Amino acid sequence: MKIGAFVFLLLFPLVAFCEVISQDPREAWLDEYYLKGASEIKKAEEAGDAKAAYALGVLYLDGSSEMSIKADYNKAVCYLEKAWGADVADAGYILATMYYSGLGVKEDNAKALDLLVSSAKLGLLSAQSVLGRAYWGQNYGDLVSRNMEKSIYWLKKASDSGDAKSAFGLAYIYEKGVGVDRNYSEAYKWRERSVSLKYNMSQGYFLPLAEYYENGIGTKVDLVKAYKCYDLSGTAGVEGKQRIAKKMTQEQIDEALRQSKEWQKEHNVQVGGGFIRRAN
Repeated sequence: MKIGAFVFLLLFPLVAFCEVISQDPREAWLDEYYLKGASEIKKAEEAGDAKAAYALGVLYLDGSSEMSIKADYNKAVCYLEKAWGADVADAGYILATMYYSGLGVKEDNAKALDLLVSSAKLGLLSAQSVLGRAYWGQNYGDLVSRNMEKSIYWLKKASDSGDAKSAFGLAYIYEKGVGVDRNYSEAYKWRERSVSLKYNMSQGYFLPLAEYYENGIGTKVDLVKAYKCYDLSGTAGVEGKQRIAKKMTQEQIDEALRQSKEWQKEHNVQVGGGFIRRAN
């Protein structure tokens, strides 16, 4: 911990809630937390609750008409700095974006990068993902120079934290050979992971995976899994289902649909573009 932060904690002790409050980029927990009301959250913050300090920082960053709080970047920075002083990784990430954009603070790319790296090392998915794409040159292009070794490192860290988008990016990198040798086995591995991770998953990730199974890219041909993935792609997968259904038995199609429905039930979603019944 930095000396300044250590002195701050001696003067204003904060109880660290945890290193990462939430990996969910949507931060849905805040909506429920705000039901406590601004006064209760402020009381908790004054008592040294780092989670409350973070919540107030986000509240003042965006403002809230329901809670009669106007956006105030200076107050946002104050509360977020308190939370960051207690090693709340989420706060470090938001402060990084503020320093990068110059919101409530002087624009400072070096400070933004330091905060991003620190919060990423604490295990925050959002920071890990941003660093992975920044080193790839996909965003925050003026923050770092392109470095695919570092990009892959942070994208893998983000994937390990549950980020499907980072896994999908890794699949593309290995498939196209972006800064590395082409490796279809690795590409397949990350395509498979991209549809199994909790955060930032898109149904569109099933389509390229279906093509891998159909054509045996990085794995063996498996028409049942291909059909399942085309089905989970929704209407985008209808053409693929029609194409491979000609090579399948009705039993295989039924099994693929069973697996698709099972996945949808487990993940509480409803997709699929209808099934094909083979003509006898």
